[in-house]
Amino acid sequence: MKIRRLPGILAGIVFLSGCAAKLHEDIPLVWKPTNEVYDLNTATLTGLYEQKIKVVPFVDARENRREIARNIEDKSPRPVTTKDDVGAWCTDRFASIMRQFGFKVVDSGETVVLKGEILQFYVVEDSVYKANVGIKVTAETPAGAKLWQGMMSGSSRRFGRSYKPENYYETLSDAYLEAVHGLLKSEEFRKAVQKAG
Repeated sequence: MKIRRLPGILAGIVFLSGCAAKLHEDIPLVWKPTNEVYDLNTATLTGLYEQKIKVVPFVDARENRREIARNIEDKSPRPVTTKDDVGAWCTDRFASIMRQFGFKVVDSGETVVLKGEILQFYVVEDSVYKANVGIKVTAETPAGAKLWQGMMSGSSRRFGRSYKPENYYETLSDAYLEAVHGLLKSEEFRKAVQKAG
């Protein structure tokens, strides 16, 4: 009897091992912030509303463009990769947030051009999920004259069940939203862009 059951037991072990080793590969990027987009005093943004802003595609300058997270709770780290274009995703999210704040985001006839270089877009999961986003932003005139350049950065921490895509989505989204808020709160950025046009 034991000999007959052995293949079944081995099959079960292999099956369970396969489940435990399953990785989140080529998952889509999902916008899932837990904070409000409007958590910002818009009174300080008044001077920016006159500008017509063109957001050109952000450049993903990260070494590993597919990997967006890593779980390091165990001896064998488990990466998380995406099938989506992080640069395009960040560009679309940025333009969308700007529109939600009431800015004029245009495809032509712009008075200001905003460019982004993605340097960090990552979550490290240990006992908690920790996300960091860092994007170098450059504001230019339509003719290419530099108005301002600086970092747009944000971070987020949250608890959650281990190695769950929704928790990666939430921490990345919150960190990204904080990064955009930080840019709009920058007095140097606001003053430089207000002078355009």
